[in-house]
Amino acid sequence: MASRRNDRPLLALRKTRENRYTLPVLLGCVEQEGLSRDFRILIADSLEEITREAGSQEAIIAFSFMTPNLARVRAEVEGLRRTLHKNSLFLAGGSHVTGDPEGTLRLGFDFVFWGESERTFPDFLRQFLSGVVLQEKIIIEKKKPNLSLDHPPHYLEQRFFAPIEITRGCIYNCAFCQAPRIFGHSLRHRSPENVATFLKRAVPYGYRHSKFISSNAFSYGSQDSTEPDLQCMENFLRASLEAGIQGIHFGCYPSEVRPDWVNPEVLALVKKYCQNKTIVLGAQSGSNSLLAKLRRGHTAEQALTAIRWIRQADFLPHVDFVFGFPEETLEDRRVTISLMKDIIEGLGARIHAHTYLPLPGTPLFRKNPTPLDSQTKNILLGWEKRNKLDGWWKDQEVMAWKIVEWRDKGWIIGGEKNAECRMQNAE
Repeated sequence: MASRRNDRPLLALRKTRENRYTLPVLLGCVEQEGLSRDFRILIADSLEEITREAGSQEAIIAFSFMTPNLARVRAEVEGLRRTLHKNSLFLAGGSHVTGDPEGTLRLGFDFVFWGESERTFPDFLRQFLSGVVLQEKIIIEKKKPNLSLDHPPHYLEQRFFAPIEITRGCIYNCAFCQAPRIFGHSLRHRSPENVATFLKRAVPYGYRHSKFISSNAFSYGSQDSTEPDLQCMENFLRASLEAGIQGIHFGCYPSEVRPDWVNPEVLALVKKYCQNKTIVLGAQSGSNSLLAKLRRGHTAEQALTAIRWIRQADFLPHVDFVFGFPEETLEDRRVTISLMKDIIEGLGARIHAHTYLPLPGTPLFRKNPTPLDSQTKNILLGWEKRNKLDGWWKDQEVMAWKIVEWRDKGWIIGGEKNAECRMQNAE
C-alpha cells in the first residue's frame, strides 16, 4: 500500500510474476539509501492501481522485464502514457533491457538501466529529487560495473522478500544464455557474513525460510577453480542456519547446478544443512555434438553421472532439457530423448522441459529456433501425462516465434555485438 501522504512523488513499480525476485532488491537499495521516505512507493499488481494512485500528478513508473514480456510491457506503457500526467517518467531495467537498450527506448521509455542497477537506480532517484536533468538515456554503472554482492535482498518496510542472490557471473559461455553477457565471466559471491546479516534483519519481519539465487549454486565461493569450494560452502550454509530462520533450500529452484560441479561431497553438505529434497540440474541436451556447439562445457555423460550421484544421495533429480535450438537435428533429439528415458525409468528423475528462446545479447539471437517435430512433442506430452515431465515448453515454443517476429519487425534491435561493446565500455 502506498502512503496516504500526497506531498511526495509517486514511485510505482509494476510487479509481475517474472520480476517478483527483482523488485524487493531494488526497493531494498532505495530503503537502505534513505530514499523510501522521499517517495510514495507503490508495488503495483495492475495498471489500475498505478492510475488510481497517480491521479493527475506526475509520477515515476518503473518496469523490470524479460524478453517474453515485451509485447505486454509495450502495450502497458502506451496505455499509461495516454492516462498519466504528460511529465511522468517511464523507466526500464532487467535482462531484456541489458540485451537491447536502444530497442527498449523505442518502446516509449524515458530512461533505461543497462546491467546491474542496485546503485544506478537509487542514484537516479536522488538526482531526480535534486532537480538534475540527465542527458544520457541509457544509464550504465560506470564507477564499478561489477558490483560487490552486499546490497539488501529484501524491502523490509513492506515485507517484500525474495530469495537471496549469492553469486553473479559465469565462467562459461553458453551461446543461448544472457547471464555472462549481463554479469561478466568472473564469479562474485555474497559473503556468508553478509547473508547472515540480512537474514537476521528479515526474521523479525516474518521471514522464516530462505532460498538462494545462482546460475550454478555449487560454484558458491569458488574463484578460479572449476570445482566446489566445500569449506566456503559449508561456512555459508552454517551461517545461514545460525541466523535464526527455520530452514534453507540450496541447489534447487530458483537456482540450478551444472553437472560438472556435482559430486558426493557437495551433496552431503546439502543433505546436512538444507531442507530441499530436490536438486535441479541443467543437462540441457543429451547430444554431445550439440552441447559442444552450444559451448556448454560439459558432456551428456557428466550429466548422467551427476544424476546418479544425486539419486544415490537420496535427492530427486529435476533435470532441465531444452529443445528447438538452432541447427538442432533429429539425431540430437533422438539421443536426448534416449537419455531422458534412461534417467526417468532407471533413476526416477523428473524432467523440466524447455523450448529455446532467442534472447538479445546472446550469440544465437539472430538464429531462428528449429521447429519441434511431432514425434518429439508426442513423447514429451506422454511423459507429461504420466507426471514425469513438467515445464513451460509448449508456451515457450509459441513464444520463441513471437520473439522472432518482434526481432524481424524491429521491436528488438540488440545483438551480441551490442552487449559486448557496452560491457567493454563499462569496463
